[in-house]
Amino acid sequence: MKMDKASESDIDAAGELLQLLDTIDWHWGGPCPIPDAPDSLLEFLSETGSEFDAEKPEHLQVLYNHLAQLLRRAPNFHGRIIGGMCYVIHNPRNEIIDPDLDYLEMHPKLRGLLNNLAPTP
Repeated sequence: MKMDKASESDIDAAGELLQLLDTIDWHWGGPCPIPDAPDSLLEFLSETGSEFDAEKPEHLQVLYNHLAQLLRRAPNFHGRIIGGMCYVIHNPRNEIIDPDLDYLEMHPKLRGLLNNLAPTP
């Protein structure tokens, strides 16, 4: 299975999401939940039989609580996952992925090194 390589606009959007999550996660130990609001947006929507509506304050509170729960459960996951993929894996200077392809594939230098390390039959 092949996956498309992230575009510059994908990386910019992911970087902005990273900043938004950092903004929510400013509190040491993770963000505090909003009292009396559920912690799972998916469960809340399923139980209420509704779709997410950004004009409903309760939906926004549940969304915040769900994000806060993720940020407390795995501190800085967003930095490692989004930052790692966008700014380490995709950085052409690191020569991890092939810059000439539009999908994710190891850089030719890495493929060559791995082929040289492979045992010969």
